[in-house]
Amino acid sequence: MTTTGGEKTPGPIKAFYPMMIVPGIVLLLAPATVENIMRYFGFRESMGGLLQVAYFAGGVIGILAITRLMQRMSVRSIAVSQVLLLSVSLLAASFSPVYPMLLVFFMAAGFANGILIAFPGVYITRTSGESSPRQQNILYAFFALGVLAGPLLASLIIGSHNAMWRWAFRVPAIMILPLSIPLLFAAFEPLTGVKPISRATLRQTLDYNKSLFTWLLLALMFYIAAESAVSMWLITFLHRQDSVGLTPAHLVLTGLWAGITAGRLLCGYLAERMDPFRILVFISGGAAVTLLITPLLGSKVAAIALYPLVGLFYSGIYPFLIGYAALFPPAVSSMVFTVYVAAGSAGGAVLPYFVGLVNQFGGRVLGMSSIALPVFGVLLCLYWLRSQVSQTSLTRAVAPAAARPDIEV
Repeated sequence: MTTTGGEKTPGPIKAFYPMMIVPGIVLLLAPATVENIMRYFGFRESMGGLLQVAYFAGGVIGILAITRLMQRMSVRSIAVSQVLLLSVSLLAASFSPVYPMLLVFFMAAGFANGILIAFPGVYITRTSGESSPRQQNILYAFFALGVLAGPLLASLIIGSHNAMWRWAFRVPAIMILPLSIPLLFAAFEPLTGVKPISRATLRQTLDYNKSLFTWLLLALMFYIAAESAVSMWLITFLHRQDSVGLTPAHLVLTGLWAGITAGRLLCGYLAERMDPFRILVFISGGAAVTLLITPLLGSKVAAIALYPLVGLFYSGIYPFLIGYAALFPPAVSSMVFTVYVAAGSAGGAVLPYFVGLVNQFGGRVLGMSSIALPVFGVLLCLYWLRSQVSQTSLTRAVAPAAARPDIEV
């Protein structure tokens, strides 16, 4: 039964809550363990960056597969099958004797995690009616809890023993099983009338507003690339460049994502009182400048203080950008949303690897400062997007979205 704004949260939606913690943990599993994995297998950043590439590549495929799965499987079957796939793939990755095998299994984990992050939000969108923004906020609060806890959990598990990275993979693989038990008993509504991505719907979207679709696609790719790159290499940069201990470095990564989470609540509040486009330009410019100068300062204290500030600037970029999907006709908005999430994940798969190459061959200061370039790219896209939206339409589209975490893989 579709809910309205005044009704309580239905039981089927609540069944997703505990499970969502683990996808949040897995989202930052590669950044939280890459330093230990590189030491364990004996290689440097050019190879370590492939860990994030594998995760996001799997995530892109998973996101694009959601509509097909919805046509062929029940809600419970999709959720439970991906829980099992995530658990098995993480366990298999933890036992991998060689790095290439680890990458294969981690790609499978990315596939499952991408679906587990996005699919509950899709279910809420299709079943919750006017209460969808509120239900989404609650759902992704549990996801945010996992994101914040992930680096701290990995630090506690690994400590000073590099081989313990294997248990950093095993713990979430085991955790998700009991946390997913409510999914077995929830009375999910069937999802009908699902249309997959097709050339016809893409053509309809481009005919509606090709410029809006294209520049927004590029902006999302640039942003997710920058977000995943700084998450991936922050611990390594702090530890090897600024001689920060691994445990404090994990805390800084947690601080980055705490800034993102708190900033989204602030942006959601401000978007109802200010021109959201001005907020978007300000935080994008702030993120670009802070990312550029922080490594150049050569100060441990500055790095520890400023990277959480980067998170605060990052916070509203993704929700504001993805909110533009609501400006497309309802018939194609779901397809646009899926394409945008997948495109953002594609950006997240590529940039961390190239930043790893720069870190290894050009120096870590240059590598971390180079992450500012795609954020300047976001600003360029905003220049071309400014004429495509009005303050009224943008407020309607993004104000609810700004308060919830990314639906990204």
